Amino acid sequence: MEFRRIFRDFIKFDFPIFIAILGLSILGLLNLAGISGIESVFFQKQLTFFIIGIVILLSNHLIDYRIFKNHSLPSTIFFIASVLLLIMTLQAAPVRGVTAWLHFPFGISFETAEIVKLAMILFLARYFSSRVYLNNVSVILISGIYVFLVLFLVFSQPDFGSAIILFFIWLSGLFLFGLTKRQILIAAIFLIIIVLVFGTFILEPYQKSRITSFLESFGQGRESYNVLQSKIAIGSGGFWGLGLGSGSQAKFGILPEANTDFALASLIEQFGFAALVVVLSLYFIILSRLFSIAAKVRDGFSKFFIFMFSVYFFSHVVINFGMNLGLVPVTGLPLPFISYGGSFLISLMIGFSILENINSVAFRDRV
Repeated sequence: MEFRRIFRDFIKFDFPIFIAILGLSILGLLNLAGISGIESVFFQKQLTFFIIGIVILLSNHLIDYRIFKNHSLPSTIFFIASVLLLIMTLQAAPVRGVTAWLHFPFGISFETAEIVKLAMILFLARYFSSRVYLNNVSVILISGIYVFLVLFLVFSQPDFGSAIILFFIWLSGLFLFGLTKRQILIAAIFLIIIVLVFGTFILEPYQKSRITSFLESFGQGRESYNVLQSKIAIGSGGFWGLGLGSGSQAKFGILPEANTDFALASLIEQFGFAALVVVLSLYFIILSRLFSIAAKVRDGFSKFFIFMFSVYFFSHVVINFGMNLGLVPVTGLPLPFISYGGSFLISLMIGFSILENINSVAFRDRV
């Protein structure tokens, strides 16, 4: 009986997503090995987080998404806990002028905004799916209050990249809820105005100076240099790349943030345009599978979760690609499974684990 249950769970697992995640993560590890070597702390940490993440993903049957679907308390507790972590983070020591990490012993840091994104998706999925019969105005106002609270805290760090993602998650939920484009636009403008007004009168002077310097960097400052070096690294890679560990821009520190913000550029420098084709193909597999799973599910919570999680995931992809190519301002958003960062990787693995659980339940309901 136990073997039969294990086999049943095995065939319900979405292996295309798993293979795509595995492929992207291996490319990320290879990229990191080429930049800093396999003996580096960065590589060792990322490898450890990757192993933990794979265990989380394969343990998807332990996370029953129906706990969040049928009861509001779990997602509410998760949401409140994430907000409290954000408040604690504002008191932590800043890193490069941003108070986005909680620091623990043994050199371990945790970026609270990453877990907040996942908490927000679960919370809004439950909120929207349980209020399909309410009028649109109340849904906009109440959900907007929740989102504003988190946005303001993230904005105060300041972490504009994460604030943008949270904003997109909320808008995608409103869109799926069935609001008109005009209603969504009005809601978005109203929330932006409130954030700016509160930011003007509540933020401390040093927090305002961080935001001002961040906005000024969109011009001819440090970020323009980063983008220039990113384009040089991408161009020098050619079709097959310069080889593992042979990318001079990334390895010798000419390309700033080569293992995080500009991991894509350093990957292309080492492995060429061929690596870009592989990365895009793997992301396309994930996107197609998300659409496929969304088409199978029957309950509103699952649809909201998958849609908002997809927006969350691919907003990171699109914005990071744009950053590396100089098409959008540098916002510090990592590239999923490629960029270095344990907090983001674990949050993604938890999200995909919930997604796999949704898929397995949908599979069982169909047979």
